[in-house]
Amino acid sequence: MKRLIALILLLLMGTAMAEGDNCWVVCQPEDYINIRKSPSRRSEITGWSVSGMGFETDWVERNGFMHIVGVTEYGDGWISSAYLVYDEPVGINDEAKVIGNARVACRRSIDGKRRCWLKPGSTVTVYWWSTEWAVTDKGFIRSEYLDYDKE
Repeated sequence: MKRLIALILLLLMGTAMAEGDNCWVVCQPEDYINIRKSPSRRSEITGWSVSGMGFETDWVERNGFMHIVGVTEYGDGWISSAYLVYDEPVGINDEAKVIGNARVACRRSIDGKRRCWLKPGSTVTVYWWSTEWAVTDKGFIRSEYLDYDKE
């Protein structure tokens, strides 16, 4: 049910950059990220976000959460910084090749624990691409370690 509500919100808001947006959520396609009333994992959930949703932030960060402005019926909220990028991500569903001189770490979130190592030459499916991070079928990988022609 929560995923359905988040998907409806995404469709209503659109994925295009709105005036004032300066951070975007990136997560696995089947996931959603909670928006909370205060900067704590125990705080009340006031909304949800899926990948590609943009938000305006006032750049206040606390306890690993970023303060976002005017996003729910309660007004402002807090969202985990581990799933935020600061350039608008591109939604794709295409393969990319892992590049580099050594194995590349794949993470659970942007600042999360390592999920696995990938060898150069491995292929991953990329769902979301930003300047710094890509969300793949294996997890979060730094974009610089993927060969994907975005044009």
